[in-house]
Amino acid sequence: MKPNPGGQLAPQDIVGRDALIQDLKDVLEQQSVLLVAERRVGKTHVLEKFKTMAPAGWVIIKRDLESVRSGREFVECTMADLYPHLETKTNLRNWLQNLGEQAGGAQFGPIKLPNFTHRPWKQVLYEAIDHLHQNPDIERLIFLWDELPWMLQGIAKTNPTEAMELLDTLRTLRQQGGNKLRMVFTGSLGLHHIIRTLKTQGYANAPINDMQLVEVKPLSTADAQGLVQRLLTDSQLQVEHPDLYARTAQAVDCMPYYIHHVAAALVRTHRGRSEKLDWAAVSATIAQSIQAPHDPWNLQHYEERTQEYYGTQRPQSLALLDALASSAEPLSITDTIKRARGTHLDVEPREWQDLIRLLQRDHYLVRDDGGNLAFKFGVVKRWWVWHRGLPNPAQGRQA
Repeated sequence: MKPNPGGQLAPQDIVGRDALIQDLKDVLEQQSVLLVAERRVGKTHVLEKFKTMAPAGWVIIKRDLESVRSGREFVECTMADLYPHLETKTNLRNWLQNLGEQAGGAQFGPIKLPNFTHRPWKQVLYEAIDHLHQNPDIERLIFLWDELPWMLQGIAKTNPTEAMELLDTLRTLRQQGGNKLRMVFTGSLGLHHIIRTLKTQGYANAPINDMQLVEVKPLSTADAQGLVQRLLTDSQLQVEHPDLYARTAQAVDCMPYYIHHVAAALVRTHRGRSEKLDWAAVSATIAQSIQAPHDPWNLQHYEERTQEYYGTQRPQSLALLDALASSAEPLSITDTIKRARGTHLDVEPREWQDLIRLLQRDHYLVRDDGGNLAFKFGVVKRWWVWHRGLPNPAQGRQA
């Protein structure tokens, strides 16, 4: 295996996910899934490997929905994905031909969709899923919809009512599809933010309360250590001491994306050298990546997205994150709020607590067994301290 930071990995190179994929299979036997995780933790690779490990009789349809901007476009994509699996085993072909004759709309390969100004897109979707039950060869149809929250956000900005209708339609389809239909929603934007925004505009439904939440976590220490070792060994880089593999994995939170980046940087700087890699070289590489002006790990995203996530509450969210980033140890909720208040004296305790819960759901913060708060990922905390010019808690601890 060679380092491939940010690239598409071959299924055999996606390590440490077999147990998670088995859990997904078990859950999907019963219900649909909301797959959540921090960005760069490997959600997309989990979905790709899941496709290769799915049971016989399961039809897996994966699509990235980030560029879809309307209910009509969503139905067009879904129909194009469904057609190859239903066309030969049901009367879907004749049904589509009849629809296409009704003021025909977009052409998708062999199929022509109706003009949705004459026929509601929701109705077309309901009728299409009805054909699923006519195909006995399909035990279960699984839609893997990546970046579905981004699609909904884009729709909601121009037509919040349509975003609400789409969420409700998908829930109805899950009920209509019975055991034959499952959906997996995932994306780098939390779906809870979209629903939260829609509720301020009158939305009162609970569109995902029938789905089970499954979190994609970083690799286990053993799997992350093994990945570091494999990447360095396969790149002909020797290490001074075997504990370097574990130290490297832990320094980047056992995140495969960062591990690939570190390995790629080490290959560039140490290939062909006679000396063995030591921790000083690896540590320097990690520090340089975190502080690089061109931001190779795209860490700036963690600050930029706070505008989209928290809107008018962004100053308070930044104050909370600054307070915890500046602390060498986890803080109680009370102490965190006390440190963050600063010039935000008019903010009520309930608002601080709601923000803390959101920051946890968005994978910024985590609570330990004692209920104290800390950054969830050390890499993000290190970057936050450096980027925002905060006192370095590590130096204070050493002093």
